[in-house]
Amino acid sequence: MKNERKQVILQTLAKLLETRSPSKVTTALLAKESGITEAALYRHFPSKRRIFLELFNFCDDSIRAKVAELKKTKSKDIEKAKTLFYFVVVFVEKNRGFARILSREALGPDEKNVIDAVNQFFNSLELSFKQIFTNDKALKIPKSLAAQVLTTNLEGIIARFIRSEFKENPSSYIDNYWIVASSSISS
Repeated sequence: MKNERKQVILQTLAKLLETRSPSKVTTALLAKESGITEAALYRHFPSKRRIFLELFNFCDDSIRAKVAELKKTKSKDIEKAKTLFYFVVVFVEKNRGFARILSREALGPDEKNVIDAVNQFFNSLELSFKQIFTNDKALKIPKSLAAQVLTTNLEGIIARFIRSEFKENPSSYIDNYWIVASSSISS
């Protein structure tokens, strides 16, 4: 029951981040929308910061699992990078609340540890791309720069998705995004 309620709280937070200005998401509103009291909310999570961190960790774990799965495949490096690029775009599209966390828009100064986790997420994603390109001989640029290009493109796609108020799904343009990004890094 306790884990079920935690899941409800996290799902409610994600939904609220999709539909409201992040600054309007208070613990009182989160408790109300979750169907519990604010005191019960604090029995599951010691702070608002902890709720954001748990939501972030769920999403981070999902993407890390995909990276681990990709590393085991026999695909060409550029295909692995493409799969990871597409996965992140589609994942963010399906988890819009996570988009607001990744953009740091939903995070205030009190959530410094979550901001640090998001920064680490992007560093880790960039490192994953770099590791994918370890043996790629078709790169036009150094693998570290190729990893930066892909990661920076993903950050821009996320920001644009939020700016459109989630109306323009990035998967609609994903092939074009990939063509532009990949043509700048690989022959």
